[in-house]
Order: sequence, then structure tokens, then C-alpha cells
Amino acid sequence: MTLINIGIIEDNPDYLESLVAVLKTRDTLSITTWNSAETFDSNPPKEELHLLILDIGLPGASGIDVLKKYHTVDVRKSIVISSLQTDDVIFAAIKLGASGYIWKSELESLWETIQTILEGGSVISPSIATKVLLAFRKPETSPTLGSNPKKEKELGLEVLSPRERQILELIIEGDTPQQIAQLFGTTIGTVRQQIKTIYKKLQVNTRVQMLKKARVFGIF
Repeated sequence: MTLINIGIIEDNPDYLESLVAVLKTRDTLSITTWNSAETFDSNPPKEELHLLILDIGLPGASGIDVLKKYHTVDVRKSIVISSLQTDDVIFAAIKLGASGYIWKSELESLWETIQTILEGGSVISPSIATKVLLAFRKPETSPTLGSNPKKEKELGLEVLSPRERQILELIIEGDTPQQIAQLFGTTIGTVRQQIKTIYKKLQVNTRVQMLKKARVFGIF
């Protein structure tokens, strides 16, 4: 029996456990895990992976950084499982070679997704596909995150870490600090401190001001 080598990079231990639990129901899989881009770099897989599953909002180097290096080999396959919804991140992941981009809530169809990708297909969540289509319909003059680095730096968006951008996305979606803490497996106090840091970096004092800055660059 030929084993399928699956690698997972995920910093949330609870979610990583859920991922592994879903995949372990298949005895044809060999699973290796890492909790950061740095540990993936320092301790690479002993054998070539058939598929790399990764989050984008990792501590330190981001999943985008991983994809830039990983897909220097054309035959490699990867899928992003994330809750980060900004257009620039989604497009960057796809352009860098990811064969799929799905939400973290879609574990029930994970095995079917993996099979599709291993067979040469691609999988994008319907809501992400909608975002992609809407982005293509935007007027060319509409600013998008990353299209104007100088202006983005002035607004403070450039200095947000991947995790802070992820928290910003979740706030925009209406998640509370408690829900965000549960998602990341951390405390409400930690999330509130991260939100304060976002406010400081964006040079805003209220949620409304923060959302206005996010809207300028098409985050929502």
C-alpha cells in the first residue's frame, strides 16, 4: 500500500488536532505537522509531500512566505485552510501556486477536497470564488490592499502582522473578542490587547474609524 504524505502547518493546537483527527480516519495517509513556517524550514519533511496543508496567519513568517519557497518546485501541491479573507491574501496564495483555498469551518469535506487536488484539480470555497469574481468586476481605479504600498504605509495597514490582519478580518465579519479567542485557542485578554495594537498601528481610536480605513483598501 502506497502512503500519501500529507504535511500540515498550523499554529492553533486545537485546530491542528481536529485536522489530524479527520485525516487519521484514512489509513492511506502519513501525516507530518509543524506549528510555524520557521519549524517547517528548519525541520523539512523527510520525504517529498504529496500535499501541504497550511494556514496563512501563522506567527512569525506567514503562510504566504511558505508558499513562495515551497512552490519553487512546480509539481508540488498545496491547499490553504484559513479564516483570513482579504482579497490580496487570497489572490497571492493562488498566484503562488496553491491548488485550493477553503475556510477552516469546512473540515467535513476535507478528504474530498484533498482527493480532488491530488487528482490534479483545484478547490475554492464558493464564498471565496464570489470574492474573486467581485474583485475582477471592480473598476481598475478602485484601490485594493497592496496596490499602493506608500499610501498603505501611511494608513498603517502595511505594518499589521498576518495575525493582526486576520483579527481585523474577523472583526469586520462581526466576531467578538471571545469568539476570536476561541478560534485561536487564546485568552480574551490577549485578543483585546491585539485589537489595541491594531488600533495603534492604524492610528484610530474607534471601531468605526478602523472599518473606514479597512474599506479604503477593499478589505470589505
